[in-house]
Amino acid sequence: MKFTKLIGAALILTSVSAVAGKEDDVLATMAIQRANFSVEQAIEKVSSDYAQYIIEFEIDDHHNQATYEIEAINFETQEKHKLELSLEDGAVLKEEKKNLKYLMVNRLDDDELQALEELKASNFELGTTIAQLKQKYNAEVFEFELENEKGITFYKFKLMNEQGPKRVIVDIKTGNVLPVMKY
Repeated sequence: MKFTKLIGAALILTSVSAVAGKEDDVLATMAIQRANFSVEQAIEKVSSDYAQYIIEFEIDDHHNQATYEIEAINFETQEKHKLELSLEDGAVLKEEKKNLKYLMVNRLDDDELQALEELKASNFELGTTIAQLKQKYNAEVFEFELENEKGITFYKFKLMNEQGPKRVIVDIKTGNVLPVMKY
């Protein structure tokens, strides 16, 4: 009996968490639709002013204001940047940077290093890819992350359109776009 109640409680918490996550995705999309500073502008700003390789992007809050939260790597300075930019005007509201090495040990794991090396060696254009995804799916890109699994380096994107959320994976070597699933 106790086990059944425990499983039931876990299922309820999982369902509530899933609904809250989907609501957050919708709110992130609404924030982008209202933004005066676009996703593409944010990527361009971070790529040119801080670090060429963006590894993570999402919509967040900073003092009750919608922000682009972006993590990027600069190989030249050996730094990882974490920034929050205003969706209103692109102002940097928060900035953190860390050295990639601490006491001679790299802060990035092997998969992250492999993904970054492959991204660095590729001709992958993040801004162009986002524009293509927006057009192909008639959707807003509201989150993405660079990953390496099974020897493949890819960006995992979350998009939202009138039909709901969608996930796609883009292979950085080939540029192939593969839908994962609706969630």
